[in-house]
Amino acid sequence: MESIDIKDDAKWYDQLDIRQVCDLLNKAGADSIWVKRLVANNNSKQQVWLAGDPSDLSFLPLGVPKYEKSNSKKKSSSDYVIQIPVPWKWVTPDGIFDAPNSKMCYYPQYPEVRFSGFLQGCESGPSDLMNETKRGHEEGRCLFFGAFKKHNSHESYVLGLVVGASSPAAKYVLEMDTFSNGHICKVVINDENNNEFSILESALVNVINKKIIPWRLTNDGKIIKPYIAQNAPGLTLEAELGIGENAIPSPDFDVWELKAIKQSSLEKRNNHKITLFTPQPDVGWITSTSQADFILRYGHVSKEDSDGNPIEYYLTSSDIKYDSEEKDSAKLIIKIIGFTNAKNFDPNGKIALIDSKTGELAAGWSFLKILEHWQRKHNRAAYVPYVYESVEGQKLVEFGPLITLGISTSFGLFLQAFNDRKIIFDPGDKLSLIDNKWKPKSRSQFRINLNDVCAIYKEIHEIDLRESSKNF
Repeated sequence: MESIDIKDDAKWYDQLDIRQVCDLLNKAGADSIWVKRLVANNNSKQQVWLAGDPSDLSFLPLGVPKYEKSNSKKKSSSDYVIQIPVPWKWVTPDGIFDAPNSKMCYYPQYPEVRFSGFLQGCESGPSDLMNETKRGHEEGRCLFFGAFKKHNSHESYVLGLVVGASSPAAKYVLEMDTFSNGHICKVVINDENNNEFSILESALVNVINKKIIPWRLTNDGKIIKPYIAQNAPGLTLEAELGIGENAIPSPDFDVWELKAIKQSSLEKRNNHKITLFTPQPDVGWITSTSQADFILRYGHVSKEDSDGNPIEYYLTSSDIKYDSEEKDSAKLIIKIIGFTNAKNFDPNGKIALIDSKTGELAAGWSFLKILEHWQRKHNRAAYVPYVYESVEGQKLVEFGPLITLGISTSFGLFLQAFNDRKIIFDPGDKLSLIDNKWKPKSRSQFRINLNDVCAIYKEIHEIDLRESSKNF
């Protein structure tokens, strides 16, 4: 970056223009840059409102959520808060400084996510602008931030800086086409396309309607071709877009999570089950026993040897039922505990698999465990259709132009959709007897039909890449 010319007694953060802000953050390693225009109560004491749900910040490397008692003395406040650590560094012209106590405080009862702890323990944070005893009540300050992610490792963190309300950069934010008062907005320079789908669109148009030998791109740049595993279409799509396998659990491309959706034809949208994620249970009997013992107890025999002895078991949806269902074969009852509605749930709740005979908790997913996965990827998702065909014995995949975009979700919407049975638990656990030893393979799938994704997003856009997406 060109040296910052400090005039008179003014501070650097009152003189930066938008290109200098972007240059500082880009050179520190930030990719996309976002901004939040701050109001009078956004400071180190009263925290900074950033979003309504952690999934709104899925492009940031958020840590593992934990449940904490709230210190708020407000009559309307709840007695709990979910704290999510975030690795944050402040950028200045003099260097980059760790903010080791930074965290997001998620209040699901409102709902809102507030940024907190960002000055504590930091050698050179934006104290002048964010401390409530200094300029922490100044209307119009701007918080800029972007994520640094090293794709061949797990290293990731957020880079941020704050400018004063009188700075050229802060004034520029008000003129951006993407500016939305009170919300985080993507920073665009005047000569950039401000359609947030445009970057992904430009990449996808070079991939669709081509017959491709499935392949896989590893993080170290190794190419595996052909690649014929079950997840080949998704990895092929990512590889065609230049994306190696995700070492960091975050959106795949820019701010977008990519989902390859199997279709019978690329000429229209057909319903199909989509796997949202595959988290392993973190509560119940399963945490104190082996996966093999769990499948032996609750699964069903799928193959026998010539003497009639079991040599293979599966645990599938046929072994699980809801309370209201009549299913004699099911040994497990699935239920959601601690949920009232999308805005009213106990953070200590869980999705539980209950032993139908003993009533004991066989396995389950705490809400915090599910939130850890949900917050990372799902706020902006692009569902890309594909078909398979074989040509002279070679399997080929082709991606189509009818893209479905899901924008703005929340953890509450996930729980509501599960409660309404639009999201289902659809396991594919397998246990095989190999060399007289049981070998388990676990797949704890939470799935939803493509036609039901409107239940988990506030906005759905159906895009045809053969046409313009300017109206997106």
